[in-house]
Amino acid sequence: MALPTVHIRKEAFISLIFSVVDIFKRESFGFVLGYRPDKRRNYFLVTEFVPFANRNEKRYTEATWTRRTKKRFRRFQELISQLRLKYLGDFHSHPEFGGMICSPGLSDYDKADMIKNGHDLEFVISIFSRRHGKAVWESMPDGSIRGSYDQFNIEVHVYTLVLQKEDKAEPEKMQIVASEAIKTLNRMHSRQ
Repeated sequence: MALPTVHIRKEAFISLIFSVVDIFKRESFGFVLGYRPDKRRNYFLVTEFVPFANRNEKRYTEATWTRRTKKRFRRFQELISQLRLKYLGDFHSHPEFGGMICSPGLSDYDKADMIKNGHDLEFVISIFSRRHGKAVWESMPDGSIRGSYDQFNIEVHVYTLVLQKEDKAEPEKMQIVASEAIKTLNRMHSRQ
């Protein structure tokens, strides 16, 4: 079976962009909610991105959780288990640091964390200051979506775990489908 695609509702995608822009210089983090593929459709449907604050950011390479944050996350999981929505994974940003543009790929820490936790999806959003011009929002051949908002360039990538040789799971990039969000962001873009 082919690797599923990831469809994102317009409102969810736009809230993801706003949550990353809102705390630009710090790494954003949150949860991805929605529906898994089933027999009728071979795609994830992301309906919500829930930003999650209160992490202990001691280093610029990764963010670590406090005991309090872990406790809040468990309560959050209990709450959503009563809904039809499923917890699909996490999102986090790779913000510009000291003028350096960070990679939109998974860091070694991200890969290890994704394999350890085994969730379905991991979104990585690269955000950096726009130097000149504006970039329209568009789907890219590698499956990502990129464009500019306000004074930032943004790239959104999503990964899933795929079993490789010797039953070892490795992250693999997926195709994002968010055509309504792209149209809306480009309309907003033309008014800036």
